[in-house]
Amino acid sequence: MAFALSRRGHAGDDGAFRGITRGVPASITFLRMRGPLTAQSIPTLTATAVFAYLLASLLPGSSRPVLAPLTAVLVVQATRSQTIRSAVQRVASVVAGVVVALGFTAAVGFTWWSLGLVIAVALAIGSMLRLGDHTLEVPISAMLILSLGSGSAATGRVVDTLTGAAAGLAGGMIFSRVRTQPAEESIGEFSRRMAGLLEEIAAGLTGGTAADETEAWVAGARSLTSEIQQVDDTLGEAEDSLRLTPRALRSDRTAVPLRNGLEALELAAITVRGLTRSLADNARLREDESAALPASTPDTLARALWQLAAAIRAYRSLIRADLDE
Repeated sequence: MAFALSRRGHAGDDGAFRGITRGVPASITFLRMRGPLTAQSIPTLTATAVFAYLLASLLPGSSRPVLAPLTAVLVVQATRSQTIRSAVQRVASVVAGVVVALGFTAAVGFTWWSLGLVIAVALAIGSMLRLGDHTLEVPISAMLILSLGSGSAATGRVVDTLTGAAAGLAGGMIFSRVRTQPAEESIGEFSRRMAGLLEEIAAGLTGGTAADETEAWVAGARSLTSEIQQVDDTLGEAEDSLRLTPRALRSDRTAVPLRNGLEALELAAITVRGLTRSLADNARLREDESAALPASTPDTLARALWQLAAAIRAYRSLIRADLDE
């Protein structure tokens, strides 16, 4: 088998504006953009949000600029390049929504049909700008400003967003770290699972195989090929974390050996899946003498698989050695 390895001008508007902006959509966006919080991300997000609030409080006409820390928390991402992209998209979405709302406010004011038009236009603009997870922020900002009909509220939302984005950028640049270690661990676990499956197949071949057992091998091989995407996402994040990291703040490690290793393991996983499928087919046809394997084949294949499992484990160590160099 071949094995390739918001400044408010009027007190009334201020209170109404704060009340409206405590809605659910921002929380939904937050949950969609970010995975489970870690012990490191909680203090990072907290410090960034407090910094954004204090920074916005220094600006004239500010009382409780809660939009600034909200924006900062949404902007900070795992890597510096992701944080910059998120900040740009966030600012663009808010500004686009405010501009759409101001245009409709000046032309027709607030009616049910103008609300519908604002939503449609805002969604179209968000789609054209390719704002990703921030697309819905365009109609959200537009609806808020349209309902208030206040230029001061529009100015406040834009300023708060800019302040929060600036604080988020600062936090992202300071707290983001190179993320090669999670990728290394993910690839190591993937290679261990592949080696374990090969050893399981080898042990099963020497003891005689049943159809149910071979189907379990097929399921294990399928889970390996589906896991590749998760490992690739982790590796992509590691590569992303290196792009804008100053050399003085990162080690000499790069993600190149990890990428090369994952590509080889991906090819190997495809081969293992084909092997398990063949073994399962043979188990179903073993009563047919013309389709049965020679008696010595299972033992020979088992010995080869033990060696290939050892090769996979050695290859994992080789990837780590390349990183150390």
